[in-house]
Amino acid sequence: MNNIVKSLLLSLSISLFATPSYALDASHYQIEGSQVGVAYLKPHDNKIYGANYDTYMHPASTLKVITGLAAILYLGHDYKFITNIAVASNKVTSQGKVVVDQNGTLHSNVLIKFVGDPSFTSRSYRTLIGTLANFGVKRIDGDVILDISRFAGMPRGQGWSWDDTPICFTAPAGSAIINRNCVFAQLQPQGIGNVATAKLNSASPIVLDSDAVGVKQSNYGGNCELQAQLYMKNQYHITGCVPVLGNNQPWPLSLAVSDPDQWAVDWTNIILKEKKIGFKRILLARSEQEGYQTVGSIESKSLSELTKYMLHKSNNLYADAIAKTVAAEFYKLPATYHRTVNALRQVLNRYANINLGNTYLVDGNGLSPHNLVTPHKMLEILEFINKNDQKLDFIKLLPVADESGTLHWRASTRNPPLAKNVTAKTGTIQNVSNLMGFMHTKSGVRVPFVFYTNSISYDQKTRDLVKYHKIASPHLRYERYVLEQIYDEKVMGVDF
Repeated sequence: MNNIVKSLLLSLSISLFATPSYALDASHYQIEGSQVGVAYLKPHDNKIYGANYDTYMHPASTLKVITGLAAILYLGHDYKFITNIAVASNKVTSQGKVVVDQNGTLHSNVLIKFVGDPSFTSRSYRTLIGTLANFGVKRIDGDVILDISRFAGMPRGQGWSWDDTPICFTAPAGSAIINRNCVFAQLQPQGIGNVATAKLNSASPIVLDSDAVGVKQSNYGGNCELQAQLYMKNQYHITGCVPVLGNNQPWPLSLAVSDPDQWAVDWTNIILKEKKIGFKRILLARSEQEGYQTVGSIESKSLSELTKYMLHKSNNLYADAIAKTVAAEFYKLPATYHRTVNALRQVLNRYANINLGNTYLVDGNGLSPHNLVTPHKMLEILEFINKNDQKLDFIKLLPVADESGTLHWRASTRNPPLAKNVTAKTGTIQNVSNLMGFMHTKSGVRVPFVFYTNSISYDQKTRDLVKYHKIASPHLRYERYVLEQIYDEKVMGVDF
C-alpha cells in the first residue's frame, strides 16, 4: 500500500473514485515481467506442487501469519496487555488505597507503565488516570513518569518507505500506543483555486496546517495530488491538491504520529489537566522502575481477538506490537527489531519445529521490502497450522473470501467456487500482491497454498486506473486462474 493519496483521502474510493464490486474472470496469462511463486498441496498427498517455490520473494503482509502463529504458540490465546498506573509503595494502604494529605496532594511520583498495547485509546488512558482522581488526588507532589522500557530502538523497521511515514498504516509501534498512534482529521475545501482548511476531528496534541488548493475533479491526479509532510514533534503540513465536489464535502485524513514518546507525553498532559490534577513534570523512563505499587490497570482484549483484528484488517501497528511483545516476553529484555525477529525464529523452531533458515526478516508486519521468504517455507508454516489447528485454533482468525477482512472484496476470489472456500491472508506493498492460506477443494478437503506475485508493473494508464480504483488490478485474473486449478486439485505444470 505504498500510496499516500489512497490513505489520506479515505472517502475518495467511496465517492469520487467509487470502487465497483469487482469479481474478475480467470486468465492463464500472468502479467508480463512479474515474478510468480506458487506452492500448494493436493488432498491426501504430501508432494509439493507449484512453480518457483524455492525463490526468495517479498512476503508483504503474509508475514503477519508468522507473527500471529508465534504469538499464539508462545503467549497463548488468552494473553492480555495490561497498562498500569502506580505510586510509591509507601503511599498505598494495606487496603490498596492511595494516601493523600488533607489538601488532596499525593506526595509521590506517579508511574505509568506502557506495554505496547495496540488497542489502548485516549478513552482507556482517561480511565486509567481517572483512578487517581477517584482516590481524591488533586495534586501530584512529584514527577509523572512514563515507563516506555517495554520496547527499545527504532520505532519503525528497516526499509519502510520514507514517503509513507505520514500515513496511519505505518504508525510506529512504540511502548506507548494511544489511538493506534494515529490522528484523524479533515480537509475542508474552500472552493476551486482556494486553500483548503485542515482541522482536527477532536482534541489531539498535534500541529496541523494546509496549503492544499481545491481543484476540479477532472484536474485531480498525476502532478496534482494530495500530500502530507510530517515533521518532528508531530507537526503536519498538508499540501498539493484536493478535488472539490459540488457539495464541498470535507475529506477525512488519517495521519501517523512521528514521535510516539512525545505523543504519550502530550496526551498525559492533556488528560491530567482535564482531570484537574496538578503535577510538576512529565518524564520518560527507558528502564524498569522499582519501588512502586500498582493502583489501577487497563486490560486489553485477549490476544486471540487482537490477532484476529490484525489479520482481518492487516493492521501493521498491531502486528509489530504483537511481534515485539513476543520478543519482550521471550527474552525478558526490551524488544528491539533485532530481538523481535530472532524471537519469532526461536519460537517457531522450538514450538513448531520450523527452521526459517535463510528467510530474512526485519519486522513483524511485512512492510519492509527487505523481508524475504520462499513460498516453500510459507507452505511449511501453513501445513503445520493445518495439521495442528484442532489445538492451535488459528485458521478461524483468518479472513474468508467474499465474507470478511481483506478477502471480502478481493476480485480474484469473490465468485464461486472460490468464494467462501478460501481462508487466507493477503499481502500488499508497492508492486507486490500475495495471498496464502487454505483452500477447501472440490472434494471438500482443506489444503494449504501460497501464491506470491512480485515485480508487478503496468503501463502508466493501467497503473492510474488501478491506483484510483477504476479497475481491479489485472494480475488478479492470473491469481484466480491458479486458485481455480488448486480448487480443482490439478497439478501445476501438467494441467496448467
